[in-house]
Amino acid sequence: MLPCFVMLDLETTGGSAVRDRITEIAAVRVENGVEVDRWSTLVNPGVSIPSFIQSLTGITDAMVEDAPTFAQVAPRLLELLDGAVFVAHNVGFDHGFVVNELARLEKPLKVERLCTVRLSRKLYPQHKGHGLDAIMQRHGLRTLARHRAMGDVEVVLQWLQLAQAELGTEAVQREAAALLQGGTSVPPQLETPVEDIPDTPGVYLFYGEGRTPLYVGKSVNMRTRVLAHFQSAAKVAREARIAQEIRRIEWHDTAGELGALLLQTRLVKELKPLHNRKSSKKAQVDLVQQTLQGWPHAGRIGIREHHARTGRTDVHVFDQWCHVATVHSAEDLDDVRHSRQALAFDLETYRVLAKRLAALTGRDSTVFPLENAHG
Repeated sequence: MLPCFVMLDLETTGGSAVRDRITEIAAVRVENGVEVDRWSTLVNPGVSIPSFIQSLTGITDAMVEDAPTFAQVAPRLLELLDGAVFVAHNVGFDHGFVVNELARLEKPLKVERLCTVRLSRKLYPQHKGHGLDAIMQRHGLRTLARHRAMGDVEVVLQWLQLAQAELGTEAVQREAAALLQGGTSVPPQLETPVEDIPDTPGVYLFYGEGRTPLYVGKSVNMRTRVLAHFQSAAKVAREARIAQEIRRIEWHDTAGELGALLLQTRLVKELKPLHNRKSSKKAQVDLVQQTLQGWPHAGRIGIREHHARTGRTDVHVFDQWCHVATVHSAEDLDDVRHSRQALAFDLETYRVLAKRLAALTGRDSTVFPLENAHG
């Protein structure tokens, strides 16, 4: 598949690379298609193993009581990984745990990564499931040690051999090399193809298994910003948690940055995403009292944003520092001009608008008064 790689699998006390710990490591090093080394060990995590994890893996507190700590086995692991590509089924999970364990020892890990979940998607796009159980069922693979580290490593190695026999060694090597060249920072469990996310302004929402978003973000280039989240996962604890939990991404286009800021502000307030930072209410009140300015216009104003490549135009209507509406047509703008809905002040909207009006040059958007705003 690759000139030199280590197929690795971990068992852990839970799903958080930041909070949980490793209980078992298995690794097989392959050079030029030949297995040259294999190693596995239980690891004393230093914490108790939850009962449901013990039931899943069969690894109990008693089994790891006399096992070496990660600090004791780290030199052997680093020796195996030296000069090799780190390969795993859902590599973000295993790599995240190894990176965090080594960080506790103040040891950096600089290694290329390849995810066999993503490789399976490339090689077998006609199939929906690419988790290990789905692959085993699809290809008729068997193991007596599922959810044990070496058992899972051996299953993935069997699958690679089968894929090369079915599709040809060159095809597997070509797709593996393409994935390696393209980077492996995208969480393998992500159901939404990142290439589908537009490289235009807008708001993106990260979802896990539940209906409440994990995070709501905005950018003038949504695809680039989403990838930046994943690339930061090895270093930033919040990004690591999001990368582990994320399953799908939704997005909403806007014509420019102002529209993205306004929409993000509204969605964060309405949806209460789990990982967006929350500001102190006292700090909000203090800031309003200290900095709130009078409305500098005679009535309602519109700020027009236009995106040349997509052709989208948004007009954002404001009155008394409040966002009244965003419209996309002359008819809708006329309706808003004559509307009388109550204004709702929001501090984040005030901040966004005050900053935009102070910096407005007319190059990216145009501000104009709306006649008959107050009758």
